[in-house]
Amino acid sequence: MNLQEMSTKDLLALHNQIADKAAGPKTFATRGKLLERIGSIVEAKNIDLASFGQRAEPEVTEPHAQPQADAAETTEAPTETEKKPSGKGIGRLARELLMDPAGYPHAVIAEMVNSQIEGAQASAKSVRWYAHDMRKKGAAVPERQRAERGEDEPC
Repeated sequence: MNLQEMSTKDLLALHNQIADKAAGPKTFATRGKLLERIGSIVEAKNIDLASFGQRAEPEVTEPHAQPQADAAETTEAPTETEKKPSGKGIGRLARELLMDPAGYPHAVIAEMVNSQIEGAQASAKSVRWYAHDMRKKGAAVPERQRAERGEDEPC
């Protein structure tokens, strides 16, 4: 491996592979200082640069012997391409309730979600966010009823 023919970027990458502490592009003032540092590391660690950086042949994996049609019938768990359900379903339920033509207020929807899903902490603001997100994506979300104000609440 001829270090003189390598680009500074490649030299820096080589340095970071063999050195204990990685260096950035501005660590060395000149290319010569970078070459000197690589040389000192090679001597100190007794590294053979001729074989260093040679890429090993990638391992070839054997194809699965079981046909796909049979595999789909025998496995119950979702495959890598299928989406696994994540979360508790709070967003899904809130979106369903937002699409209800009754047009429940955001606070009421949040209470409904919290009562139906254990551990849910939906708020009127989070339900408002779901409605906004759905509208942004082009869904026709029905208008909400206005939450009634109590006598002690300011106008």
